[in-house]
Amino acid sequence: MAVFFASVLPQFTAPGEGMASTLTFAWLAAYAIAISTAGRLLRAPRAQRAIEAVSGTVLIGLGAKIAADAR
Repeated sequence: MAVFFASVLPQFTAPGEGMASTLTFAWLAAYAIAISTAGRLLRAPRAQRAIEAVSGTVLIGLGAKIAADAR
């Protein structure tokens, strides 16, 4: 990502608009760090159990609704 912003993006910006590419790079770098952190948190065993519990509850609820609507 750094190589792309340093070599390709400046060609498409007007002279004196270098700050836009710097801000875009900073935003995407912060976004990548946030996604990495969220992924690490979601892979924790406690988070996995919570996700499975919520998914199971939703699936059971949907199954019960379908069974009740069929009658």
